[in-house]
Amino acid sequence: MKSNTLQGPLKCWDIYSMHLAKQALNFNKQNDIEILKAYKMKFDWSFDIEAVLAKSEFEALILTDLMQEIQWVNGGFTKMTGYSFKYVKGKKPNFLQGKNTSPKTLNNIRNYLKSGVHFKENIVNYRRNGEMYNCNIEVYPLKDGNNIITHLLALEKEVKL
Repeated sequence: MKSNTLQGPLKCWDIYSMHLAKQALNFNKQNDIEILKAYKMKFDWSFDIEAVLAKSEFEALILTDLMQEIQWVNGGFTKMTGYSFKYVKGKKPNFLQGKNTSPKTLNNIRNYLKSGVHFKENIVNYRRNGEMYNCNIEVYPLKDGNNIITHLLALEKEVKL
């Protein structure tokens, strides 16, 4: 009895689709790097964006000015939170916080920001639909040629508990 099922191409597609997914992630990361490099040139940051982003695992990127007003977010931010760039531009990231966000964590973050140092912290945030999620954030102060902090770059990744 003869079978009409095709097996070869489907197995190849399964392997190739994993490769395509990885390529898409790399493309998105490279696109994020190019956008941030344009900001770097504009504000004369002495920060190696390519090196940091290449070695870091993140889903979302948030660029704020020194007043912590959002200047840019990547597509990963929109995917993770449900908020569009148009909605968040000019807002402070604290709109993501809610009733289960730890006051101690918020105090730690405030102190780090005042100190102007690179830091990592875990925080409870909320998506646009109200769903709570745990987020690992890593914040880099971005300094200009005069060693003055002009912006902050947050790399964020959801942490499954």
